[in-house]
Amino acid sequence: MRKSRLIISALLIVSILVTSTLFGCTSKSNTTLPERKYQIVMAKDIIDSKGAKWKIYQLRLTLDGGATFTVDLNLADGDKVDCWYNTEKPATGGSVDFKVRAGNNIIYTSTAATTASGGNTSDRLPTFSAAQANGTSYRLVFHNNLADKNSKETIFTEITYPGKDTGDDSIFIPLETN
Repeated sequence: MRKSRLIISALLIVSILVTSTLFGCTSKSNTTLPERKYQIVMAKDIIDSKGAKWKIYQLRLTLDGGATFTVDLNLADGDKVDCWYNTEKPATGGSVDFKVRAGNNIIYTSTAATTASGGNTSDRLPTFSAAQANGTSYRLVFHNNLADKNSKETIFTEITYPGKDTGDDSIFIPLETN
């Protein structure tokens, strides 16, 4: 009697596991979001010839096709920002879309063309000053326009903005951007 209960219990457990595994596999999606990776190449404080303090960040971004990478800046009214980028290793000829957003407003959209030398894309954001009307939060947005997730773009960018005496940094990289 005891052996038969154990056998029946074992058969029930095995049938439940097999059934849940089969139905679990058919209902699961293998869809993954495109990856984005970054490396801080350099972060440096400098003082210019007029005595103004600046911070320079150099980043290397690697974006799968369709991936977006954002860098957030908290700026005071009148703070100036300078930014440029170029693609280092475009797999398919360079396809980076670059924008600067302040709230819901787009204050800059890259119109850089693909160059003849290897298809690299590059652009320099005209130096802009933070304006109270736009708020204090600005977002630099890099996007790989290619639909194929395997179409990686490696982007090198340098961002320069005012250094704060408080030691608080004004640049933030969100944990998830997709």
